Parts: sequence; C-alpha cells; structure tokens
Amino acid sequence: MPAISFSLTFLDIDPALVSAWSRLLSEQFPRSRLREELYPVVLESSLKNYKESFDCIVSPGNSFARMDGGFDLLISRFFSEQRAKMAGVEEKEVLRDMLKYVQDGHFRRWKGLQPVGSCYLIDMLPWMTETSSSAESEAEETEVVAWNRFRCRYVAHSPTMRVPSALWREEIVYDCMWSMLNEVYNHNEAIAADEQQEKNIKCGFKQQRIRKVVVSGLGTGTGGLDREVCAQLMVSAYVAFVSAVENGDANEWRWSTAQAWDKKISATAKK
Repeated sequence: MPAISFSLTFLDIDPALVSAWSRLLSEQFPRSRLREELYPVVLESSLKNYKESFDCIVSPGNSFARMDGGFDLLISRFFSEQRAKMAGVEEKEVLRDMLKYVQDGHFRRWKGLQPVGSCYLIDMLPWMTETSSSAESEAEETEVVAWNRFRCRYVAHSPTMRVPSALWREEIVYDCMWSMLNEVYNHNEAIAADEQQEKNIKCGFKQQRIRKVVVSGLGTGTGGLDREVCAQLMVSAYVAFVSAVENGDANEWRWSTAQAWDKKISATAKK
C-alpha cells in the first residue's frame, strides 16, 4: 500500500491542547516513521494569525453543514473575504453565496444529513472562480492563491455532532480523525493512479493532490471535550492510521484484532 503523502498541522489557540498534542506525538510517533517534511507540525496559533499555505482544512462542524458559527465561520470567512475584496462587494453577501454553495453540494452528497464521524471533501475552487472570465475559469493549481491567502482549495467536512451540542460520545473524535485521514489519503491515491480521470474533473477543474492539511481541536468548542482526551484520540487515530497504511492487510483481520482495537479506542476516550 502506498505510503502517506500528506502532512498534518495541528493548530489551536489552546495551550493545554497544543502541549498535549506535542507530548503524545513525541511519545507515540518517532520522527523516523516519516520523512521530515511529512511529520506532523503542532502550532499554538489562531487561524487568523497563521501565515503558511495549505491545501485542505478540517471543518469539525455539524451534520447539516451549517458553516456559520465557531471555527466553521472562520473557515467560511477566509474563503469569502478575499472574493468580496476582488468583487468590490460586502463580505456578508459573498458569505451567503458561499454558504449556499456548500449547502447545495452537501444536499447532493448527503440529502441533507451527513452522519456524525464521516468525512467528505468540499472542493471550493469551482465556487471561487464561478464568476470569473472564461480565461480565469481555466485556472491552474497555482492560481488558487488569488482566491484566498492560504491557497486552500479543499474543506474536509467531518461533523462531530448533528447540531451544536455537547458530544454524546467521546470516541466520535477518533472516528472523525480517521475518516478525514482516509478521505484525504484516498483522494491522493486516486489522483496518483490516474484512475477514471474523467471522474477527477468537476466543473472543468482537474483535482489536485492534497499535500498539507490543517486540523484544529475536534469537539473542544461547543462539544466541551476535555483537551487531554481530545489530544489522545486525535493522535492515537493518526498513529493507527499511518500504521494501517504501512502494514495493513485486509486478509489479516480477525475478530480478536478488531475487538482489541475497539477496546483501545474506548480506553483512550476514558483517560
């Protein structure tokens, strides 16, 4: 199975969460496991103050893809603010248009309700360029920078709850993390293999490889999840996913293996 081809940046303003991520990665995931440029980065920073570019950001929102509050609203705004400036209109007008684009795509994919713990990629490039001239609509990957300061094209939408509320099951964070990693991995593998290339083109835009993903604390805002538990679940899911990619073989799975894995996840959530 091909190796991991993208890096993660764990980004949050909470010093306790950032410290826990750093400690757990150093304890559970030696740097020798991955090439240096692919090893996870941990940063204490707000999204507003983050200076680097990335290809994908994780939206840990709700099952109805209402990206109008909390961290979701920050994501929505960094897509809408630049387009509003370029169009010379008020941001709230562009924000409404952007939210409608997300909702329309969400309904086509999920018919309104995305299961908690799942993940899918929202390609924002068609929306970012939909009012452009025909020349601009043929934008290459390098031109994404014109539409938001992070050069970000994809949102990995992975709901931690159906509607804003406290998490009803802590292991949801593990499920969301795993689903996101799997979605990005499979996206990259489909492009690398060039399988059914026509399916990799949407609205005239060829899909691009995701090289860097930014993820914040999952379930720690409205969900109220303890920071240490959040870090344990996110890091353990990441470590297990990399191990599965490196060593996994579907023919090796037995109920005893699955039950041991399930117990480990449950025990992590209770720490």
